Amino acid sequence: MPAGRDEGDTVLNQQFDLTRLAAYLGSVMAMWDGWTLADASILVGIVTALLSSVANLVYTYRKDRREQRASDAAAARLEKDQ
Repeated sequence: MPAGRDEGDTVLNQQFDLTRLAAYLGSVMAMWDGWTLADASILVGIVTALLSSVANLVYTYRKDRREQRASDAAAARLEKDQ
């Protein structure tokens, strides 16, 4: 049994600690309350930049694979013609 727990505690109290939940919600609300529109704009900008970078990496990888397949096919055609 965890330290500080009484045998009289119910299962509900052991699984759902209201004090811990209140602390988490309070910290989230304090952070949210302190945000300004500028802070939110910065966060949206960072997320957008990261997503566009990932999309660009995926697109570049796929483009390179397409170009490599086309190059291999052209080389195979040249070897076949010779």
